[in-house]
Amino acid sequence: MIHVTKGRHRMEKQHSYKDVLSQKEYLKMMLAALINRFGDSIDAIASTWIVYQLTNSAAWSALIFGINNLPTVLITPFAGTWVEGRNKKIIMIVTDIIRAIVVAMVASLFLAGLLRPWMLLVSNILISTVEAFRGPADTALTPKVLDEELYEYGMSLHSSLSQIVQLVGMGCAAGIIALIGISGALYIDMGTFIISSIIILFVNIKNDELVKKTFHISGYVEDFKDGIRYVSKENVIVFFLLYTVFINAILVPINGLQAPLADTVLHNGVEILSILSVSVSLGMLSGSITYPHISKFVSNKGINVINGLIIGLFYILIICAKPLYSNSLTTCLVVAILSFVLGLGVAYGNCMMNIVFMKKVDKKYIARAVAIATSVGVAAMPVVSFCISVLASVVNVEVIFIVAGLLDFVVVYCLSKNNALDEDDAEEILLAND
Repeated sequence: MIHVTKGRHRMEKQHSYKDVLSQKEYLKMMLAALINRFGDSIDAIASTWIVYQLTNSAAWSALIFGINNLPTVLITPFAGTWVEGRNKKIIMIVTDIIRAIVVAMVASLFLAGLLRPWMLLVSNILISTVEAFRGPADTALTPKVLDEELYEYGMSLHSSLSQIVQLVGMGCAAGIIALIGISGALYIDMGTFIISSIIILFVNIKNDELVKKTFHISGYVEDFKDGIRYVSKENVIVFFLLYTVFINAILVPINGLQAPLADTVLHNGVEILSILSVSVSLGMLSGSITYPHISKFVSNKGINVINGLIIGLFYILIICAKPLYSNSLTTCLVVAILSFVLGLGVAYGNCMMNIVFMKKVDKKYIARAVAIATSVGVAAMPVVSFCISVLASVVNVEVIFIVAGLLDFVVVYCLSKNNALDEDDAEEILLAND
């Protein structure tokens, strides 16, 4: 099912990563995002270990992961509608500051020995709520600071550098935690939010259409319905929603059960989590860098199939390789290889769908469209997380991973029958031949 379209971009003007350097305001936004990513990559390791350390429960790990996504599902669609016509730069600055305050509170409570699992739930909900406003604002500003013909290279560069920064952060995470503790790692995350807000303050946004709006629930609902009607009329955008639901759902086990996997299957601690995360980041970095070149020869549908198969194989192979985990060196090697390939596949899939989405969506609808897409995509995560939370109390991590891998193959087969990406590939070939 891998479709090859050799030379489909042969008639287009050639661009490169160097051209992105002329997009000064985009580079500022990218720098802010990279600083955020560094803090988040350290926080990801620290927070994962905090949950498991406080509860020593795989069920709690999955539960907190699921609840963390509820605000994204419930609030993001309405937040996207609210963001349109308002000062998106200010929204990004304010949300960064709020996130910094919440992270500082968690760090301080943990340092004082007062942090409880329910407090983590509340803090996660608060952070996810403000992120529901920041995400659509960030995405809506991208077309205003990046030329459309540079989307592939600009977004791939952003993704590549994000993976490098995440790689550095996760590689340093274990050392940072050992040196200054989990609270110290969280304080670093707090600092990155503050620095990000300062950088965003100096981004110059041209043609950012601001509309003074008075809140009326009827008009607000109508705007929301208008966004729903818009995203539902394009086959490719509908497929994007289905794909996002699938990816977010199928990655819940590895995202929500990393600590139990490290403890009960890999027989390691926080160090193996760093190796897993670093290897995934390296794979995503490689995928992001090579995507513009791969996309010239492999169709969108082919990339989608490759990504899905890689995810399913990861789940099955990381469990089937258990006999090799008696030796620390082979454990690290197997985890590193499988995680690298996983990151590579996910990066190809994400780059492909994000670029298709950015090109297809009318710019005046982009905040609403990305909010709806995010909400629909993330909607499966709390549901799957709660199911896994229940399953983890009666079956082990190995069973959950094997089942996830088999379900992945079934869904990939079904998605491969959808012709939406075939239509988009055909459009690109026609444009290239004009």
